[in-house]
Order: sequence, then C-alpha cells, then structure tokens
Amino acid sequence: MSGGRYVDHRSEVLKRLAEIDEVVRRANDQSDLIDQAYLMQLAVIKLSGHVEYCVGRMIAGYLEEHSSHRVLAFSKRQAERITNLNPAKLEQLVGGFDPDWQRALTDFLNTDENRQSLGNLIGARHKLAHGGATRATAPILAEYRKVANATVNLLFDLFLPVNS
Repeated sequence: MSGGRYVDHRSEVLKRLAEIDEVVRRANDQSDLIDQAYLMQLAVIKLSGHVEYCVGRMIAGYLEEHSSHRVLAFSKRQAERITNLNPAKLEQLVGGFDPDWQRALTDFLNTDENRQSLGNLIGARHKLAHGGATRATAPILAEYRKVANATVNLLFDLFLPVNS
C-alpha cells in the first residue's frame, strides 16, 4: 500500500474539461455549419471519453491508496478495459466497491434528468464511434458537460475524497 499518500487527480480533470470547453468554443465560433457540427461531435466524443477516463483514474487512485502492489497491477489492467459506461453499468461498477456508494450514485442519477443526460451522452458517443450521426448543439453539450462534471465530482468524492 502507498501509506496514505494523497495524489490530487482532480487537476488533470480540470485540464481535460478546459480542452473540451475550447473545442466547444471553437465550434460556436465557426461560421461554416458543417465544421461546427464536426467540432460539436468531437466534443461529444471527448466528453464521453472524459467520463470513462476519470472513472479509470478514480479506480486506479483508490487502489493505489488501499491495495497491495499485486492487487493494484491486476485491477489497473481491469480498469483499462472499462468502456461504454452507461448509467446502469456505472452503478454496477461503483456498487462493486461499496453498496453505499452505489446508492449515492443512484440517488444522483435519479435526480432531475441526470440519468437520461448521461445516458444520452454515452449513447451519442457510441453512435458516432460506430458510424452513426447525432445532433450535438451548444445547449445539448452544455447539459452533457454539466451532468458529466457532476457525475465525475460525485465519484471523486466517493473514491478519492479530499479529506481522506
């Protein structure tokens, strides 16, 4: 185990969000509607990938703090295989660590349109990745970003609380 060493993984998250925000800003500045649509689709892909990346980092960070090197090595390989984290799959994954965490995530997802928005984001990325099309506008991306950020923040508070 790492002996309680705390590493702030949140700064990387903020950097990645700033990069996604820049793609959206550039899309909004485009006068060519085709270029704008492509940039919005890129933002969808990056934002969905951001959620998956953050979940993987949280799992790795948690395991670095709480596991032996053998368990850590195995678990990191498993965490790298996490893809298409729709809300149900995310709940199941989080519940594998702690049922109370799963309840907290479920409560969050059941609030407002969080479950639907997160599912729509992951579904839009899936469609794009497999040759389909999706409508991504600035207001839709703003909603996706809001729910993605809130989901990531909740999971950080569960897996890697600042006051641990």
